Amino acid sequence: MKNEDAIDAKLVFSPSLFFKNATCPHWIWHDINSDENEKIDESELRTKIREQGVIHEDEYVKGLDYESVAEEDSDRAFDHTLELMRAGAKLIYQAAIQYENDGILYRGRPDLLEKREGESNLGSYYYSPIDIKSSKDVKKEHKYQLILYSQILEQLQGRCPDEVAIIDKEHKRHDILLDNKDIAKAQSLIDAILATMKGSKPPLKLSSSCKDSPWFDKCISEAEEKDDIALIYNLDARAHAKLRELGIKTTQDMAKANIDDLPKIPYASPERLKKAKLQAQSLTDKKIRWLKDVDMPTSPLKIYFDIEGDPLLQIEYLFGFWVSGDPDKKYAQGGSVVFDDEKGKYFIYFLAEKPEDEKDMWQQFLDWLKILPKDYIVYHYAGYEKSKTNLLAKKYETSSNFEEFHARLFDLMKAVQSTVIFPIYFYSIKDIAKFLKFKWRHEKAGGGQSIFWYETWLEAGDKTILQDIINYNEDDVRATEFLHQWLTDKKI
Repeated sequence: MKNEDAIDAKLVFSPSLFFKNATCPHWIWHDINSDENEKIDESELRTKIREQGVIHEDEYVKGLDYESVAEEDSDRAFDHTLELMRAGAKLIYQAAIQYENDGILYRGRPDLLEKREGESNLGSYYYSPIDIKSSKDVKKEHKYQLILYSQILEQLQGRCPDEVAIIDKEHKRHDILLDNKDIAKAQSLIDAILATMKGSKPPLKLSSSCKDSPWFDKCISEAEEKDDIALIYNLDARAHAKLRELGIKTTQDMAKANIDDLPKIPYASPERLKKAKLQAQSLTDKKIRWLKDVDMPTSPLKIYFDIEGDPLLQIEYLFGFWVSGDPDKKYAQGGSVVFDDEKGKYFIYFLAEKPEDEKDMWQQFLDWLKILPKDYIVYHYAGYEKSKTNLLAKKYETSSNFEEFHARLFDLMKAVQSTVIFPIYFYSIKDIAKFLKFKWRHEKAGGGQSIFWYETWLEAGDKTILQDIINYNEDDVRATEFLHQWLTDKKI
């Protein structure tokens, strides 16, 4: 059966819809129209983020003098909020605001409403919304949410707030002036979301962010049933509409397309379309396509590198290296080491058990670089390791050894993208390595799960959880070597 609650509320516009739409446009549509039994469970990390948000909010408001709106019923809470606004309460916690326009009920519960001086329908004051977020960054979705609150408040008090605010994870206040560009973008998103709520199903679109939607499996199944071009990796979704207009709607259509005869396609160069055609052919016959021979630097000493980081805390907490080509274990020092005597290789890692240990971890890493020889290559996958080590060097300190290390980084993702096409929908290291039959020890292995484990470790102090993080990182660097060896062994 369909989600009855969602059906009843499908014309209620709330701030959470911005996040859902940014994650996957189909999330909102499926919430209204699909069987809830087809949803996948929320990730443990997403649950923890929500729980942390509540805890962070409680901690922040402890020291404030405010009036609280405790009613759970939306209409009663709204009535109470209006009473407090008319009475001129200085600060209202968990206010409930809403207004109806053209059959749509716009509703929200800003964490705080702050009284400010200025004329409004209420008198010589008006209210401005403040949201409390358990992150250090002000995200676009945060701004859109505050814009929605401001638009609702404009209807209630006859004045739109000029300035809104975010309280971040460190209780720092960010005052934000609403500009026309953000307001226009928010309104455009509102219109698109309302169209979905009213029954206009968005065109199929798959991206890595869709994996965070509870309807991800449903979206994949639907795309597979239709053999939709959304399945083609790295084909910009903004190009889909024109291709569909030209009759190229499925991967089989793309596999047979004459790219040279196509008109200009938005956001897709002829070279990109030719590669998309090969990707479509690979998906159609389930076979790998080679573009050219693999050309990669090599060295007797090969180091495979992966970082675990927590974007919520904005720290890196684990540097892991799988070392091949050091049979005498000369460089197995300075960090924690796990030897694989059978393979003659080892895993060395540097760990920040607490966020405040990040600087010490970085220094241990720099000290390790001092003992490395002149000739080595560091393999990693995607740009995270290169960008984050650069940022840490600026944050703490750098060295000539680090500059040498940084110059020796080689991104295997670039090698993959220039040489081989896989019959898969996503090209993360896990998607590729799993396709090639590499297995991680933990069934929940993933970057998001590692963050969840680290946050849980900080709370519980359970060493088994910390070991899960270390094991996962070791598997990641082993997978990086696995992919490197596979690429090296293959020839066209």
